[in-house]
Amino acid sequence: MKTKLLLAFVAGLFSFSAFAQKLGQEMAVYAEKRGNDYYLLRLAQDKPVPKVYVYSNGQTKVYKDYKEIKDVAMDFPGIVTSNKSTKEELVSILNKDNHFYEVTSQRKDPNNFEKTTVTVYEVSNGQKRIVEEYGSIMELVMSPYKDAIFIDIKK
Repeated sequence: MKTKLLLAFVAGLFSFSAFAQKLGQEMAVYAEKRGNDYYLLRLAQDKPVPKVYVYSNGQTKVYKDYKEIKDVAMDFPGIVTSNKSTKEELVSILNKDNHFYEVTSQRKDPNNFEKTTVTVYEVSNGQKRIVEEYGSIMELVMSPYKDAIFIDIKK
């Protein structure tokens, strides 16, 4: 059962990476908030294992270098269930123009990636306010918040 779940998770990650447009870019696939820190999982094109970063005190740094997907799933078990979940999941964050945003996704149909609502929240003084909602990841790609999902690693 765990093997099937892990394989379904890996297949889901590859469907996400299909949206990555060029080398030198990573796509945010999952994020988790622990205390005041955000752990960001990003998938680079043609890489089977996501890179894991920690955003803490305004800086993003490499958290840990994982060699196998199962090790990532052990440290971040929520990523396995989020792939087939219909609840709202944190995907990424964005610090832009002195504003801090959280980007979440929520699947309306757990078996259909295309039926996903993406919500951008502005976070200020511990309060979250909806800034924008998108009917799909493709709508987000055309928005000013796309840098939360498609990250240019050359920066």
